Amino acid sequence: MAIIVKKFGGTSVGSTELIQNIARKTAQETRAEDSLVLVVSAMAKTTDELMRLAHGISEHPSRRELDMLLTAGERISMSLLSLALQNEGFDSISFTGSQSGIITDTRHGNARILDVNAFRINQELEKGKIVIVAGFQGVSQAKEITTLGRGGSDTSAVALACYLQAGRCEIFTDVAGVCTADPRLVPNARLLPRIDYAQMLALAYSGSKVMHPRAVEFASKYQIPVEVKSSFTFAPGTLIHTYNSAKGNLMEERNITAIAHKEDLIRFELARDAKLGGLLEAWNNEIFKYAVKEDSIELMIEGKYATDAAHLLQQHGIEPLAREEKIGYVTLVGLGINLDPGFLARTLKICADLRLRRVQHSDMTIELMLPSDQVRDCVLKLHTAFIGDEP
Repeated sequence: MAIIVKKFGGTSVGSTELIQNIARKTAQETRAEDSLVLVVSAMAKTTDELMRLAHGISEHPSRRELDMLLTAGERISMSLLSLALQNEGFDSISFTGSQSGIITDTRHGNARILDVNAFRINQELEKGKIVIVAGFQGVSQAKEITTLGRGGSDTSAVALACYLQAGRCEIFTDVAGVCTADPRLVPNARLLPRIDYAQMLALAYSGSKVMHPRAVEFASKYQIPVEVKSSFTFAPGTLIHTYNSAKGNLMEERNITAIAHKEDLIRFELARDAKLGGLLEAWNNEIFKYAVKEDSIELMIEGKYATDAAHLLQQHGIEPLAREEKIGYVTLVGLGINLDPGFLARTLKICADLRLRRVQHSDMTIELMLPSDQVRDCVLKLHTAFIGDEP
């Protein structure tokens, strides 16, 4: 018996018609010998609407109550998909994150998974049922409902695949897979049939929205192959696994694998004083990048966290030394490119007419900081030069 974990994102379950399409596709493709666990996100825009309702009542709602509210979105999706599968003739059952045995720490809004004890899922699989799980959520050791933060459904799916020792984990989304750049910005971006964990992690850390870094970390740590594919076509997509990415290339040939980007960032510069440690310990949202200087620290965060950040700074009595909006990053990802000054030279030449604010590198990356409104042009220029227009 092979266990397969499939995760469907918000756009994939964005309407009852799309949910019914998933049920039909599942009916067509499922083999009798397979056991299925389907992890679902909230229907598209549902989480945003619930957040809007909460902020309509409270400017700074309790994180605990937000978790109670936001987890309703996934419960709606899981129940509707279970009903759709039953209409297709399957015996199915839906579980919340807590019923699925996803145990987390107590950090509301961005909890970390501590353990998985999915014995109820195993019991239902042994009965021949398809199990649908609400992603993005779990239960703390204090028996409190928690959410896993942005990309939490991806993390739920890979964590369950690890616990269940699944044969594979499939992440269904609204794109064909992992591409050489975001196809919304670069229409001729190419689908990558495979990518290794390290380069996928570099892309995810740099802004790629295909899969959340926490989920890639899980997959890499436990060596779970993950395939990212379209929920509309179910066609083969991108396999993320361990493989020799240089096989077939010349010895030490270096190439750009893909380009990631991030827009609408806010930069804070804060003094390194006694208040800073408390602020960082209390920070509950993702920090895109940070840099520690002699007398200050620089934080780059997404614009959507601006209100939370301002509130937290006020609570700790911290006045930023500087605050700047509308910053973007474009990141080239490829094995060894950070060690080759030739790539840096070409990059600077290609971007000569753009206002590069900073160029830095990390393992496998060259990172460009520039105004947010120049990100699209930068990605297009670099993709044309390093990857090309033709498939």
